[in-house]
This record gives sequence, C-alpha cells and structure tokens, in this order.
Amino acid sequence: MKKILMGSLIAATALAGCDPSESKEVNASSYDGSYLKIAVIGEQPDLHENNVKFMTLSFEELEDTNRVSLKFDAVFITKDNLKQADEEKYIKVYRKLDVPIFFLETTKGFLPFVFEDLTYDNASEVNDAYASGYLQEKKDSYRYWEYGLNNNQMNDQNVKDVYSRIFETISEVNE
Repeated sequence: MKKILMGSLIAATALAGCDPSESKEVNASSYDGSYLKIAVIGEQPDLHENNVKFMTLSFEELEDTNRVSLKFDAVFITKDNLKQADEEKYIKVYRKLDVPIFFLETTKGFLPFVFEDLTYDNASEVNDAYASGYLQEKKDSYRYWEYGLNNNQMNDQNVKDVYSRIFETISEVNE
C-alpha cells in the first residue's frame, strides 16, 4: 500500500509540473508556391526560401508606384522604418500601389499608415499583431490582413510561420 501511495505521489508531482497552456512552436513549413519578388524597406528578413527573392527599396523609390507595382509582388516595411512609413505623404503612395504592402512587427495594425488624422503614436494597440498587410483595390474598397505569432511567442519558428502565411497571401492576391 505504501508503494502505491508513494507511486501516486510521484506521478502527481510529475504531472503538476506540466502546464497545458505552455506555448508550443508551430511546425513552420517552407513556402513552395509561385515565385515571388518582394521589395523590402529596411533590413531583409533572414529567410532562405527557394521561391522568394527580396530586394532592397527606399521610400523614394516606393513613390514610383507604377514601377514598384510592375516589378514586385509585394512590399515589406520593417519595424525600424515604421515611424517614417507613417508620414502623411505616403498615404497616397500606399493607396496607389497595385501590390499588397506589409508592415512588419507593427503593434498598431495598418490603419495609421493609410488613414489621415491617425498617427502611429496615437493609434491603439492591436492585440496579438506581428504584421499587417494592406491593398487598395478600388477607390472605396481595400483588403487587409493581420498576422499574429503562435501563442504570441516570439521565436524563429513562429516568425517563419508568419512569413509563410504572408507569402501564401501574396500568392493568392496574384492569382
């Protein structure tokens, strides 16, 4: 009887250390869709995808929306450039692009970048946001996407998963 009681106590102690809410990394797979050329304002993502090519772009080059829309499948703006991306003069640029634009590591979503009278500083936080995408389709309609990290945990696998989902979105937009 003591052995059963002792075994039960050991098992209960071992199980008490297990937390079902403990975060798990997703099993991010590589993107295997159509070939994508993505312009990046900022540091290029450290990803090695066979079907994705990143090319550096400046804000000045972005203003040539026809060229950017013809040459690239999407535009990424990285975290270090979000303050400049919020400048009011770029609202018209984002609205004129024929390809989606993604704001990476934004905690404020896409709204401060595409609506006047809303700045990145005074915009509300978006829960569980890691990246936001925007595409103006017609004068009064647009599409947007929000991407969060699995269990809101920042790690390489979860970030790679977000990028894979963004690549799938870009591929779907191109169809």
